[in-house]
Amino acid sequence: MKKTGLLFLALFSFTVSNSQTVLKFESHAFKPGVHNSMAYCSYLKPGSAGANVFWDFSELRFKKSFEGLLNESEHSEYGRLFSESNIELSEFDSRFFFKVSEEKMEQYGYSNADGKNQIHFFTPFVKIKFPFAYHDAFSGIVAGTSANNGIINSTITGSYLVEADAYGTLVLPGNTIYENTLRIRTEKKYINHYVNIDQEVVVVTYRWYNDAHRYPLLVLTKYTTKTEQTEHTNYQAAYNVNALKSVIRFYGEDVKLYPNPSTKDLHVRINTLSEGSYQFNIFDASGKLIRTFFMEASAVGLHDFDISDKISGLKPAVYTLMISNGSSNISKRFVLMG
Repeated sequence: MKKTGLLFLALFSFTVSNSQTVLKFESHAFKPGVHNSMAYCSYLKPGSAGANVFWDFSELRFKKSFEGLLNESEHSEYGRLFSESNIELSEFDSRFFFKVSEEKMEQYGYSNADGKNQIHFFTPFVKIKFPFAYHDAFSGIVAGTSANNGIINSTITGSYLVEADAYGTLVLPGNTIYENTLRIRTEKKYINHYVNIDQEVVVVTYRWYNDAHRYPLLVLTKYTTKTEQTEHTNYQAAYNVNALKSVIRFYGEDVKLYPNPSTKDLHVRINTLSEGSYQFNIFDASGKLIRTFFMEASAVGLHDFDISDKISGLKPAVYTLMISNGSSNISKRFVLMG
């Protein structure tokens, strides 16, 4: 995740708030005709696992848009070669073939656009099971063959682990905030057994989901390939374009933290449009929630909250303060100096 300088002040952030996410067949399975608009972006570290994590990816840099097209595999040019499948996912020159049911999604193969390079899994990779919630996990083995121009050139054997390892608040470019997002971590380890060489492959992918979107809000992937002579690592990241269009604004609330940086005193000046209780959460740089407290706004208008006692005892560092009015959030950074 991104590094922040001592004098960095955060922009306003907007939020979408939902109940804790559970992946279900009806709401999160691949669906023919419901395509997936994504954008390649810069890669940042995936951050912490656990409950109530705060992930700040607001500085992901856009690279290129793409569309993931989902269609029934029986209408695909190569669908007949993957008879077990019922869904084809097409991205650029790659086509992935899945069997989607109410219980799970399984990948049975891959083909490039011209069909010259293909992978067939006779023991498929299970991408997800339904329903799937925080702390759920499963593992399995995968086996298959790869072919070039119809000639098998390697066998594939390996294993995988899929786990819902975290949930929390996700910040995307445009300072869009999604609460109660569920993170799914997938690790695939397999070996391509060629005639003269074995190639080890490890693919670790993190995907963030919420209830409002069928497809992931953010995907981060690390690919590592290794032989006796070489080792290469590549990174890939993409965010959901539609997620950035679904912004619910923190309605009219103007927030300022001062002094910032601070040595011990900190005030929050907020122009409230509603009276009532406001929740304050403080996160450290790793996204860990370290303090929660509430302040009351007795009337509509400008309020100055002294939260100096709430930050007492914190070590010098960069922190994120998230303020919730019950329906939406706003997030700002502050710096404590030694």
